[in-house]
Amino acid sequence: MNLTSKLSCPRRPGALSMLAIALLIGSGVALADPVGAAKQPAQPMVLLAHQQLLEGDLGAAQALLREAAAEGQGGTRALAEQAFLEDANGRHMRARQFYDALKGSDQSAVIAVPSAVNLTALARFDLARNAFADLQKHSSNPQVKAYAGLWGLWLGARGASDAGLKPDAAKARVQKLARSVKAVTPQQRALVALYQGKTDSSAVFAEIDALQAPEAVKRDLRTEAGLFAGAYLDYVRQDHAGALRLYQRALYQRALDQSRPSAMERPLLIQSSRALQLSSR
Repeated sequence: MNLTSKLSCPRRPGALSMLAIALLIGSGVALADPVGAAKQPAQPMVLLAHQQLLEGDLGAAQALLREAAAEGQGGTRALAEQAFLEDANGRHMRARQFYDALKGSDQSAVIAVPSAVNLTALARFDLARNAFADLQKHSSNPQVKAYAGLWGLWLGARGASDAGLKPDAAKARVQKLARSVKAVTPQQRALVALYQGKTDSSAVFAEIDALQAPEAVKRDLRTEAGLFAGAYLDYVRQDHAGALRLYQRALYQRALDQSRPSAMERPLLIQSSRALQLSSR
């Protein structure tokens, strides 16, 4: 159950969920050095709670946090974990309270990405745009920079739709934004190519299927791909039926195996899917 055990076997880049990457960066674990990561001391109970969150067992994660508090293992790290749990449970306003309380704390690096995603779930798009732009510009981790850039594309596409732009104008807007995204993983490159009009969504999922990674990680990446690729169809091409199929594909994967609660994109994926379902009635 050690979080760093996710790094103990070789695999292609991109074989970690963004929530795991955010925690590893904030905890000082070197992503490029799995051997060094394996030498880290045993994680405290709060990090075991995070592992349960990554595995999708929200109840066990909450129980561990309560036990950690009872044993004096609380503090700012536990508050960050509680924020992640609130988001995973769909309680985004409550999660926001924790993120705001942790601003300027020793958990700033840990919460930076989840906090920005939380702002999108709350439809605070201007604040989210600023947060992701800051990550894209200042993060020292290439995967985080690229991930923030993908959110910039999502926000650009959503903004084009909200402004009532026609497909050609929306395409021009996101193509310009895509030029600034420096993708580092195969699925990120495929997503950027999609927003540039150079490929289709099937190429994104094909890259994920080709990854040498645990199926649980692939599920998270399909959730991510479903949101970003679906948004391109939804807000840019305005192919709402195609977008809904992608959203549903990402939410209910392979024999109705649902996307994991720990996937940070899941709340927006659910919101987007429901919005299209309601509009089609």
